[in-house]
Amino acid sequence: MSDIIARCGYKCNHCLIYRDNLKGEEDRRRFRDSLLKYYGDELTLEQCYCDGCMTEDSENPVRVDVDCQVRPCVIEKGLDNCGSCEQYPCKVLEPKIVDYQRVIERYGGPIPEEDYEIFVKPYESRKVLDEIRQKS
Repeated sequence: MSDIIARCGYKCNHCLIYRDNLKGEEDRRRFRDSLLKYYGDELTLEQCYCDGCMTEDSENPVRVDVDCQVRPCVIEKGLDNCGSCEQYPCKVLEPKIVDYQRVIERYGGPIPEEDYEIFVKPYESRKVLDEIRQKS
């Protein structure tokens, strides 16, 4: 299965709370707690679910980032993701970019490998988008 790349470059199919991955409340709790620990963002358990920003197959898709500015920008430009945009990177995308070094600095030390794989790697969008740009 190939990766599901979000508009901002996140890998949806590697996200713990993506609809096809979510196994139950424990996943929601783990995501919520790690989001706070590594990024300083707070969500309720109910907010820890996402259909993905590429989802168009349901009447009311649920997206974890309801205020995302990237999705409407990319759709308006008729693109699949920011990697195809002439203005990449831009001020709309920058707040969504996850930088491993910044996560480490915020956390205050090394991140366990398992946590890196689950809570950082799927969101390292600059790597994904740069790769998309190199292929174009």
